[in-house]
Amino acid sequence: MKKACVVCEANPAKNQRPNRMLKWLKGHFELTAIGREATPMEGVEMLSYPDAKKRNAKEEAILEENVAKKDYIKLVKIPNRMVIEKYLKEREFDIIICHELVLLPIVLENKKQAKVIIDLQEYYPRLHSDERWIRLFADFNDWLCRTYLPQADYVYTTDEISVKEYTKNYGVKCDIIISAAEYYAFSPKVLDNSPTIKLLHHGMASRERGIEKMIETMDYVDNRFTLDLMLIATWGADYYEELKAMAQIRNNVRIIPPIPLEEIIPFSTQYDIGFYLLQPTNFNTRCMLPNKFFEFIQARLAIAISPISEMVKYLKAYDLGIVSPDFTPQSMAKALNALTKEQIFAYKENANKAAEILNATKEGEKLLGIIERVLSENN
Repeated sequence: MKKACVVCEANPAKNQRPNRMLKWLKGHFELTAIGREATPMEGVEMLSYPDAKKRNAKEEAILEENVAKKDYIKLVKIPNRMVIEKYLKEREFDIIICHELVLLPIVLENKKQAKVIIDLQEYYPRLHSDERWIRLFADFNDWLCRTYLPQADYVYTTDEISVKEYTKNYGVKCDIIISAAEYYAFSPKVLDNSPTIKLLHHGMASRERGIEKMIETMDYVDNRFTLDLMLIATWGADYYEELKAMAQIRNNVRIIPPIPLEEIIPFSTQYDIGFYLLQPTNFNTRCMLPNKFFEFIQARLAIAISPISEMVKYLKAYDLGIVSPDFTPQSMAKALNALTKEQIFAYKENANKAAEILNATKEGEKLLGIIERVLSENN
């Protein structure tokens, strides 16, 4: 059996995209995963490297100096990532799938005879829009793309807009693997006799996503609607506390505890509408096609979203729900208030049909075909 390795800057047992990939590859390859603070996963040799320590003032000054000198390789080869290099040097693989652009130089340098596929989950040169990130990391990510993407054997991302940008700016052929969720054989939950219509949003407490706008929407909806937010505070503890304070003064909004990854879709079936009033704060939010969109589908929910083009494309194609006219809480509330229970259930039935098409099994079959072609190509 050929050997495959998945490398990521997260815990592969818990992070959705590499976790799905390992499930797709299981049974087809002898599997190794290398991840940050990795935990065990059945059937996978799981290798862990430590999280990076927070930079002190001296290290921050060194970072600034390396950026000023464009000595970008020093931003890649920080101590915790050198454990990845050690693991790769000790092993031989037929295929390595890299899940983070910043790790690609390490993978390519230590691949030996392996073919390398890069999974670009974002458009990295415009990953964030804050001044500090642009100053320190925008040119760095551009350098990574220019220098290393052409060396990969295959490149794919999550959406058509990012495909066009990578192809236009870096001359690489780029495919799409959407972040479709695992298929569940649920039936749409019939709305009960209660007048309440339950909205759900789950994900990271990220300020760039404008989650506060979803809470503000609940000030303008009629009294049928409630909103539960299942948020992870890891990368935005201060913002999470702000959202908690906003929720506490509203009687139609709750922040509920996060649950394990594998329980999200079954848990979500008790709701009526998957809600995401995502704000277009940067390039990647403007073209986002996130995991949760496909998890809403598998939970057989109606969907209510802001006019983010990639999500709108799928929502309209399968008639899954509503799109607010703009990104304001008021316009979303107006669209929600116009919904009847009959319309919501019709959208849930359409999600039931879409779930058989937009699922991880279909995307996994596509990826296995890509890997087969890559492995068959001559070096």
